[in-house]
Amino acid sequence: MRKILVIEAAGEPRALHLALLAQEGYETLITEDSTLALELIRKQYPDLILCGLELSGGDNFELLQYLQHEPDLLSIPIILLTTIRNELRWRQSVGLGADDCLIAPFSDRDLLDAIAIRLRKQDALTTRYNTLMRHTAERLNRLSQYDILTELPNYRLLKQRLEQAMRRAAQGNQQVALLTLSLDRLRQVNNTLGYGAGDMLLTAASQRLTGILPRSTAVARLTGNQFAIVVPAPQNRDVILEILADIFTSLGHSFSLPGQQVFMTASIGIALFPEDSTDISVLLRQADAALDWAKLQKSNSYRFYRSDLPVVSGDELQIETWLRYALERDEFEVWYQPKYSLSQGRIIGAEALIRWQHPETGYISPGKFIPLSEETGLIVAIGDWVLKTVCEQTAKWLHSGQPVVAVAVNLSSVQLNQASLVQQIRDILTATQLPPDHLELEVTETALMQDVEPAIALLHEFKALGVRIALDDFGTGYASLSYLQQLPIDILKIDTSFVRNIHENPTNQAILKHVVAMAHDLGLKVIAEGIETELEMFTLKSFGCDLIQGYWVGPPMNATEFAQRL
Repeated sequence: MRKILVIEAAGEPRALHLALLAQEGYETLITEDSTLALELIRKQYPDLILCGLELSGGDNFELLQYLQHEPDLLSIPIILLTTIRNELRWRQSVGLGADDCLIAPFSDRDLLDAIAIRLRKQDALTTRYNTLMRHTAERLNRLSQYDILTELPNYRLLKQRLEQAMRRAAQGNQQVALLTLSLDRLRQVNNTLGYGAGDMLLTAASQRLTGILPRSTAVARLTGNQFAIVVPAPQNRDVILEILADIFTSLGHSFSLPGQQVFMTASIGIALFPEDSTDISVLLRQADAALDWAKLQKSNSYRFYRSDLPVVSGDELQIETWLRYALERDEFEVWYQPKYSLSQGRIIGAEALIRWQHPETGYISPGKFIPLSEETGLIVAIGDWVLKTVCEQTAKWLHSGQPVVAVAVNLSSVQLNQASLVQQIRDILTATQLPPDHLELEVTETALMQDVEPAIALLHEFKALGVRIALDDFGTGYASLSYLQQLPIDILKIDTSFVRNIHENPTNQAILKHVVAMAHDLGLKVIAEGIETELEMFTLKSFGCDLIQGYWVGPPMNATEFAQRL
């Protein structure tokens, strides 16, 4: 039953109107007060309002003005009932939201027709609104489950379908194969032909995949150039291999892009349920690990997951999260591993090593968090903190009379690519008042060889600051000998792999003798790391090695313990 609010002064006209509305089956609400009318409208939300001219507390013109400040009520149709013929007032009323105006005398049919017309229009608007809302909800739901570009299921829907396939497979004692596929060299297409061409290629590739794969498979686009394929209940690996062959063949045909024919290859990683894992998150990471391995091979390569492949674990993701707060929560500490002079027979310096003591899990190995910090770029902020902490501590030792020559700080390749690195080091030295020759910067041979010419220029800027430079892990990189004479370095640091059990390894002995002699000819000091026995120490001393570090000298220790060893 439609509800109509009648706002009209008591009297014969109102009584006739109410009788007519009741006869037509309308439910009516009645008031003659504009203030009470507002309360009724808010509480009852009528389908239509009939509003007379003379109201206690105001008139219909004022009521319309009040409703303008009630956005939720503006959609209710309003028909004004008046005896005044005033075109200006009528226009003002329409401007304030009135939908119609009946000027007395008017017939019952005029009133009923006006009401019916406004209700039909209101119904049409409501239907239109509901349709738009339904379509919007459907579109939002599709956007949450499908990739916009390729119209393939996205990661969210993939997980649902993979879970369904795994449940059915578990009930039938069957397998599920999860394939992750990466299109090779999509970046080259984007760079040379533009991202529009790259999008066309992705769309065409997705169409080919859905066209050649069995209907029981589920294909999804994960991110960028990566797709996922769920193969339910393959009888054996041969079935999977047949699917792989079809994929490589289909994608191997040329793609027609604007102004260019291109050929694509793919890399595919495969993980199997339940053979590899029964956990969906682990299975996805295993397939990604196999894909990473496949990418290292030739084009159109595939690899099944193996237990020895590195998989990103939930622990690593948690560590990355913790890492982002570790600096501000003061969870890091710098430890110092002593450096020992073989000619002077005493400790003359140290290598600074970062340590992380998490408040919940305790000690976290640098082998876990340093690579993560480099991948995420957090190594820049962490490296700045280490440099500042080391310079402050070294300056304190010097000012207290401790015989420290230099403390070495490792610089990662990520830090070396920071344009502001030299200025940051200059600012830290100035702020801590540390003489530059008491700071030693260690850079790895591999990091320098990534981009030789800029690296050499950067080392010269370091030298201009007055700091000392050590080439770390010497012998493990490549092409170092051809550039060694060009590098403005002070120290060669021999990798542990050449030092271990040196007294029993004639080959390494010959290598080290020549390295030490060559370094001295170039005016460089030589330090060997990883010395654990007295025999190793005496052997290196006999070769003329200048410095050593390792557990024979002392393990990494905090600043207080190191000061006691000086």
